[in-house]
Amino acid sequence: MEKEVKRRILRNSALYGVFAALVLWLVFFNEFTIGDFRGFLPYLPDQLMSTSISVVLIPLLVSVSVFYAASIFSAAFEGTLNDVIVSNLYAIGFAAFFALSLIYSPGSKMLNSMGYLFLEAFVVLLIYNSIATLSRVWKAHAVKAVVASATIYIEGQIAMRLLALFVGSSGAPLPGDLVAALNELLNLGFTVAAAVSILAILKTSRNPTLSAVGGVASNYPFVVSVCVIGSLYFNYFRGTLMYVSPGIANLSPYIEWTAICIVAALIYTRTRKGIQTSMTTRAQLGDWIKHMQEVSTYKGDRFVGFTETVNDFIEHGQRDLLLVKLSMFLNDNRVGDEEISLLLSDLINYEDEKKPVFSIKGRASDIEKENEARRRRVLQGTVSKILPLGFGGSAGLRSPRPGDEVRSTGAPSPGSEGDASGLESSMYEMEDV
Repeated sequence: MEKEVKRRILRNSALYGVFAALVLWLVFFNEFTIGDFRGFLPYLPDQLMSTSISVVLIPLLVSVSVFYAASIFSAAFEGTLNDVIVSNLYAIGFAAFFALSLIYSPGSKMLNSMGYLFLEAFVVLLIYNSIATLSRVWKAHAVKAVVASATIYIEGQIAMRLLALFVGSSGAPLPGDLVAALNELLNLGFTVAAAVSILAILKTSRNPTLSAVGGVASNYPFVVSVCVIGSLYFNYFRGTLMYVSPGIANLSPYIEWTAICIVAALIYTRTRKGIQTSMTTRAQLGDWIKHMQEVSTYKGDRFVGFTETVNDFIEHGQRDLLLVKLSMFLNDNRVGDEEISLLLSDLINYEDEKKPVFSIKGRASDIEKENEARRRRVLQGTVSKILPLGFGGSAGLRSPRPGDEVRSTGAPSPGSEGDASGLESSMYEMEDV
């Protein structure tokens, strides 16, 4: 483990130890109350004056402990799974403070119940976030869609329980039918949203229409909002809301016109986007066809500025453009497809070693260095197969020796009409190191 990592862990551990010792001393060896700190809390209610300060310190200690664990994971480990763990731990730290503060709030059962419901809702979101992140890593989109659908339904049930809790504790003289109607509306909206969101499985479909449907269904905030609002409108037009609250009838013209304007705006936005996409695609397609017509008969040096292509492959592993340039060069010199595949087989079959989803800090950088060294060897091996062939009457060119370094001159040599000498002079000069 690097010295900087150890230093960071020791520093965070020391700070956490001092803070935890102070909090535990205040909780177990003192009898401070919240009223003792009323100078810092000018609007403190009278019923909290005699409450022990542990009501605040215990949630604070739990929250800081979670933050400390997150800092240790962040300092010592890396990878996609570690990012998920760290982000979830920080989120848990904030949620734990507010939830535990409500749970330990004295003299209010409503606040205690709110704390438990808040904690349940947050745990569900954390589970969804973890599974969704891992599904992206494993490319299992269907798993994310199913979990998202279940999350929407469960969060809807929790929202209904929170609404019932607020209504039951408010003491307001609300009709019983109104409470039942609100629960029915929320239940219908979240159930439909959960059913629609499961269509996000179709996002990876090869059928353009099904893929578009899946893309819309995967926009979960939009789906939930539309379904809940749609449930309200459905019950409004069915007459349920007006039966429960007759005063809604006075808003009738505005409600209908709001729905009409929303639908019209969606249609206009979708139509404009489709037209813009179609026009842009045609323009790009026209430019590409023109470009292909201009270069279709070009047989000159294809390797001007080849340094950037080589660097992209060696430093970032982007080999597509490199394969295209080499394939075009060999094709221009009448090399058959099978021989091209043989010459470029090492480059075609090359794969980087994947970075681990969870590892000790520094492992990813070591793997990247190893991948860069492997890319250099693969490139040198591919060039060593191409250069000795000799094209266009040129003599066989010397192959690179182990330890040779690839260097680009950045400019084509005179008379290099796509032959091997042009390849050597414009893209590669092998220098002994």
